[in-house]
Amino acid sequence: MSFSKYNEKNDPYKTDPLDEPFLTFAKARVRYTQSVRQVKSIANQMIVLRLMHDALIDIHGEADVLKTDGLVQEKVQELTNIRYPKSDLRYRLGQQMELLYAFLYEKTIAPTIPQWVNPWPRGKAKAERTDKESRDWQQERCPSLHQMTAIADCFSRAETNEDKYWSSVLTLLMFAPSRAGELLSLVVDCLHISESGHLGIRWYGEKGFGDTIKWVPEVMKDAVIEAHRRLVEIGAPARAAAKFAHDNPGIFYRHEGCITPPDFPENRTLNALEFACAMNFAPSKLKLLESLGARTNDLNSCTAWSLLGLGKWIKKLRVHGNPTYQQLAQYTLSEYSSKDWPSLPDTDGAIWDSLLLVRDREFHNDFKPLDFSWVIPSVNQINWQLAPRTGLKNPGKTIFQRFGIVNEDSSDIELTSHEPRVWLSTNAERGGMDSWQLAKWAGRARIEDNPHYDLRPAEEREAQARDIMLLTEMPSALEALKLNLPVSYQNLGLNRIGIADVTEYGMCTHDYAMSPCIKGGECMTCKDHVCIKGMPKTLERIKQLEERVASQFEKAKVDGADGTFGADRWVTHLGWKLVHIKAQRTRLESDDTPDGAILCIPPEHDPSPIKRALEQGNYRVSPNENGLVDISTVVALLEENDA
Repeated sequence: MSFSKYNEKNDPYKTDPLDEPFLTFAKARVRYTQSVRQVKSIANQMIVLRLMHDALIDIHGEADVLKTDGLVQEKVQELTNIRYPKSDLRYRLGQQMELLYAFLYEKTIAPTIPQWVNPWPRGKAKAERTDKESRDWQQERCPSLHQMTAIADCFSRAETNEDKYWSSVLTLLMFAPSRAGELLSLVVDCLHISESGHLGIRWYGEKGFGDTIKWVPEVMKDAVIEAHRRLVEIGAPARAAAKFAHDNPGIFYRHEGCITPPDFPENRTLNALEFACAMNFAPSKLKLLESLGARTNDLNSCTAWSLLGLGKWIKKLRVHGNPTYQQLAQYTLSEYSSKDWPSLPDTDGAIWDSLLLVRDREFHNDFKPLDFSWVIPSVNQINWQLAPRTGLKNPGKTIFQRFGIVNEDSSDIELTSHEPRVWLSTNAERGGMDSWQLAKWAGRARIEDNPHYDLRPAEEREAQARDIMLLTEMPSALEALKLNLPVSYQNLGLNRIGIADVTEYGMCTHDYAMSPCIKGGECMTCKDHVCIKGMPKTLERIKQLEERVASQFEKAKVDGADGTFGADRWVTHLGWKLVHIKAQRTRLESDDTPDGAILCIPPEHDPSPIKRALEQGNYRVSPNENGLVDISTVVALLEENDA
């Protein structure tokens, strides 16, 4: 980090430090933000600090943050427009300015500072741009179906622990649009089974989304369960080591490689061979030490220790003589515990609950895993499994290279961990998923971010728009749903102006401008609700509802037979409700019902409160030929009843 003034040529070798006292404030601000939430890049934050430094000098003649006011804010905005004309960067800088100004106000550094709102709009999503660079990016960004099914192929064919582990990690990125960094927060007890038998995973969504449950599509249920089982099995030794280190401070984890007796004291020094076995040195090193010990019977000599190498960590452990198990325990804890120890970030679990936890060097080609260690792989390591690493002398093979899977043009498959998220989002758009549901499924806090992941070709979007623009007559309700158009009351056979609302099981035709819904969610027994044959997912949801109501009905019958007070009324109610649900389900499944048919229950089965009141008074009010009742007739009958 260079706390230097603005350099127009961006020359890192020609820097002039910020003026005091702003220099001290800038350092403190960076230290504060990194302590609260550590990030890898603070470039934008440094730009904003330089802008404020120059604005303070220009307005007040000195770089004193205590003099920050509205004039300084305007000057910062002016300098930003001059120095950084690109709109995308200005939007990001504006975000940092909002954070900085809020900080100055909350900490009473500048308590009179005006409230400031980012004036620069967010740049148009690259997925929506039409310039050549963006079009090329769109084609490269979204994986092909061949590349995505290659991941499934690797999962199916995996035999080694390395392939089982990484293919399982990638499988958890395949059932829903997710970020690779979110996998690091998964715990062993993350599987969730709903009352209806649906499988979900307890998930923590980054970028402000928070805790949620990501539901697994039925077709991937078995694959996700198997991936979870593999990860639990492979990571078991690492979890045991981490749990032992927490529960037994100062005691080294005695794994199978240790050669000392079980009662060997923790504070007794170790010879070179005992140390090498405890720290999982390579078998070749152990053989050299065993051979030396057989010849000299002295494994504490400088010669014996020199066979282990001259690593800095070994020298550090031997500063005061040969190390003990107690020192090895302290070294292990310092080496493998993070700043959050023993907590797992973004969850209530501990590090030994992590689903992705493995031992250090777990899948190394030349060395054994370190039995006393535990690590969580980084996002970079996940990416290394998806694309060849360039610039290395001996790069490791990707999971596709290990299985001999290539692109359709015989080139190496190159993906990133974010591309399955893009592919799933794009195909969800293609399949007509609504924006709110897609954002929730993908774990996006802002629905407005959906277009950034919609990489359908421009021709495909144009074809959809063309289909709508070339319509010569009003589409049917089912056609409107498939085209993502609103469904009007006229589409549903009602002579009324307005748009129907979508429900879990069809469309609601209730006019909310007249009165609130009095059904409380009982859509399937409401005359204002219609089902449309062919409407996506409604039949499956009706079947699930039927199962739940049938279960309640059977329980009520059992309680009624036992004489439980009130159970007989529940039998009547649930039986009446179940009959209506079964009737709609049967009609939707019938081959005699054409696609697009609009189905509703008879109005006689759902009389209005007024009609019920009239019928209780033995009044019969019949509709005319237009299906309407003369209100004057109703008023006259009610007045007669009052008299």
